[in-house]
Amino acid sequence: MTTGYSRAVQSRRGTWLIVLSSIFFAVMAVLARHLSKQVPAFQLSFIRFAIGSVAMGLVFIARREGPDLRHPRKLLLRGLFGTGAVLTYFVAIQRLGSGPATVLNYCSPLYAALFASLFLNERPSGPARVGLGIATIGAALVTWATGEFSTPLEPGLGGLAGIASGALGGAAITVIRSLRHDTNAFTVFSAFSGVGLLISTPLVFGVVGWVPLDGELAWQCLVMGLLSIGGQLLFTWGMGYTTAASGSATTQLVPVLAWVLGVSVLHEPLGLLSALGALLCVGGVLLGLWKPTGPLVRQSPSTATADEQR
Repeated sequence: MTTGYSRAVQSRRGTWLIVLSSIFFAVMAVLARHLSKQVPAFQLSFIRFAIGSVAMGLVFIARREGPDLRHPRKLLLRGLFGTGAVLTYFVAIQRLGSGPATVLNYCSPLYAALFASLFLNERPSGPARVGLGIATIGAALVTWATGEFSTPLEPGLGGLAGIASGALGGAAITVIRSLRHDTNAFTVFSAFSGVGLLISTPLVFGVVGWVPLDGELAWQCLVMGLLSIGGQLLFTWGMGYTTAASGSATTQLVPVLAWVLGVSVLHEPLGLLSALGALLCVGGVLLGLWKPTGPLVRQSPSTATADEQR
């Protein structure tokens, strides 16, 4: 569809929308870290899935149409992988802090490139292979350097959960890519929220138990869920005006902002080894996403690939 805006203007608009979405995601991670001191990680995940499910229900009511269920198996896989990514991400946030957990989680684009080569017959580029290696080294450094561990250079549950969240997020991105050609973003996000709600409900009420939320905690949990939805919608909108590589590269602002906010607001520790690991992670992902500049394809915001696994 032709618009009245030049390609450069559209690209700048998309970039700034994704920058804003990155701020939303970073603030959400820091708020989740703050809440995790009183609320279990699985309960925070349940709240996020519940808010997403309600929001998508309202969207479909407003649109007067139901979700597109032509690919039930893929939608189920999207939900399962995305749910696993969120559950492990929130465990990592609770145990590692917002900065290290987000750095590990945002290695997912490189895992997505690896899975795409295995299941979508997409050959990863040379930079993607090198970037995956660099990011893997960085992830190991972040994991080993985290202050959670009583023994130096010995990974714990939080670090392993962070790595798992990135890998599961990459698998979710791969499924989303196979769905995005003919399935709208609302349906994909609904599968994610709905499956997540089904899985997290027994975990919260049958395993860890529900922690009562007073007025302030309840409001903070609501804000956390809304920040997540807002970040995803802004990212989807922004991806309608820029390339996939450029948009994904811009999202690397999230771990940087989350770490800065975690250190400055929550006074999380920042060591030399963890900082070096974070730089390697971000640098490896950016290298893996690098591609020669090509023509901009104007996408519909309803079908653009979203950062829906977080």
